[in-house]
Amino acid sequence: MTIHPPRTKHLGELMTPLVVSIEDGATLREAAAAMASAKVGTVAIVENGDITGIVSERDLVTTLAGGGDPDEVRVAEVMSRQPRYLTVSDSVPAAAHAMLSAGIRHLPIIDECQLVGIVSLRDVTAALVESGEKLDGGALEVEQELSHPGG
Repeated sequence: MTIHPPRTKHLGELMTPLVVSIEDGATLREAAAAMASAKVGTVAIVENGDITGIVSERDLVTTLAGGGDPDEVRVAEVMSRQPRYLTVSDSVPAAAHAMLSAGIRHLPIIDECQLVGIVSLRDVTAALVESGEKLDGGALEVEQELSHPGG
């Protein structure tokens, strides 16, 4: 009997193919409504087929907690511009590294220069646990980074 290690998934297999996009002139209330309707934690801002920004639940909460009016503040004012992204052929550990280093929870996924999906930190964590895969030095290093971000 031969035992094979778990196969590492590529992001194309892991991503959520539903990408909710919104125009940069939309209000935060419109962005929140789009997220709630699609049951997602992020919306992409796409212009001419290119992803120009991303707005997450965290962006909404931070802005509203700071006194921003959801009917006046525009997505363009709070979006993360030129967000980091990976491709459908990139690995789950690559996504984990990208998310940890940038302090983000959602990564756009590109295929042939087109936005085709989103991968969340929850998706990446579940895939790593399922595969038993370790990141550069093992799970302890990743656990310490998650417990003590930035140092």
